[in-house]
Amino acid sequence: MNKKVLVITPFFAPETHAAVFRAHKLVKYLKRMGWQPYVITVSINYEYNEDPLLLEELEDIPIYRTSYIEPSIRGVKMALGGPDRTYKTLKKQGVFDQAATIATTHTKKESKPTLAAKCYHYILNRHLKNPDRFWTWKRGAIKLAKKLIKEENIATVFTTTLPFTANEIGIELKKTMPIQWVADFRDPITYGKRFHSSIAKVYAKQKRIQDLTFQYADKIVGTSSSYGMIFHDQYAGEYDAKFEFIPTGIDDDYIPTPQVEKENTLVLVGEYLKEYKDAFFTIYKKAIEGLPIGQIPQIQIIGNKEINERVALPYVKELELTNHVTFYDHMPQSQLYDMIEKAAYVLLINGDKAYWWCVFAKLIDYIALQKQVLAFVPEISEAKKELIKANTATFLQFNEEDSVEKLKTIFQNQQTIHNPNTTYCKRYLASSQVQAFINLFEALQS
Repeated sequence: MNKKVLVITPFFAPETHAAVFRAHKLVKYLKRMGWQPYVITVSINYEYNEDPLLLEELEDIPIYRTSYIEPSIRGVKMALGGPDRTYKTLKKQGVFDQAATIATTHTKKESKPTLAAKCYHYILNRHLKNPDRFWTWKRGAIKLAKKLIKEENIATVFTTTLPFTANEIGIELKKTMPIQWVADFRDPITYGKRFHSSIAKVYAKQKRIQDLTFQYADKIVGTSSSYGMIFHDQYAGEYDAKFEFIPTGIDDDYIPTPQVEKENTLVLVGEYLKEYKDAFFTIYKKAIEGLPIGQIPQIQIIGNKEINERVALPYVKELELTNHVTFYDHMPQSQLYDMIEKAAYVLLINGDKAYWWCVFAKLIDYIALQKQVLAFVPEISEAKKELIKANTATFLQFNEEDSVEKLKTIFQNQQTIHNPNTTYCKRYLASSQVQAFINLFEALQS
């Protein structure tokens, strides 16, 4: 059995955003379970925060960083020796610290873009991000991958998308090298509008990449079982046998000590999306009316603080809830899980229509930690299906008045209202995730 796996992703440690952790935990636990992973990633991280501790977990794993220049003015200027304008550097300089003070109203007028800005974004979106911003990384990544596959006798290649470029790399390697290719989909990339370009020429290329992925990949893996239904419809069932659902799991090493006494908090993890609007804050305000201070739970929103304050803070201020809502920036996973564990309840608030197909990163945390979830999700949805199997959720609706009374009752009588299905919840551990991948890798070699 060849136990060598090449993992190809532009999102990798020490970056700390959600797209990193599926591959990160795969690599970490493959090594722990007796396999040898290799990683090819980008040479520079322009967009995200970093945590050096993530790299310390992978000290014995070969990580190769091939040349990547962002196809933008920023990328070119930095490549020519200009100042560092990456997110992590600007954050250290305090550039984003003013988000809370400027987020005061929904109707804040934005300045109109200049003609030069319009021209730049026209070129950027139609040419420089075709199929995405990582195309400048492709050639070097392919060259190194072929070298490693040959010299290290690597049998399996794992790519994860988005971006589309990762799949282009996989396609080329499968065409030219004697490998088994596992193409991992964290999202249904040509189904949800937010994942692909709205420009016809660019979208046509992106769709072509997906079509070739299904043609050449030995196995298609999705983070949600609903992707199998989407792909069935897109390809009329042609590739049904290739698809497998493997959920992402939280890192077993960071599971906190269970807390019997919970804090009176409601935790929401991740990005506060524009689509959420003020729906939950409105129902929350109605539910706490007339309650004693001691029964009113504090809302804790944990994620990119600059984004979350910009989107959510105007609603919080308008509804006069500033004393009840606290924003926290990205934090190490161990600290995040401690806050989730201590909370009386956790929140899932995507509403009754959006993201029916999605297993949110925060939902993974909630199920694995067997938390009591206040869930505002579509009646027919992946989230509801998984929460029912885990037996951890109270389901509510924004447009139903009885949800206010249900929330009020919960706030007045905090107690465990569901007994989690412990066996099913363990499916959302990293050790379970990686064992499922090992089973798949072994099956491809049999």
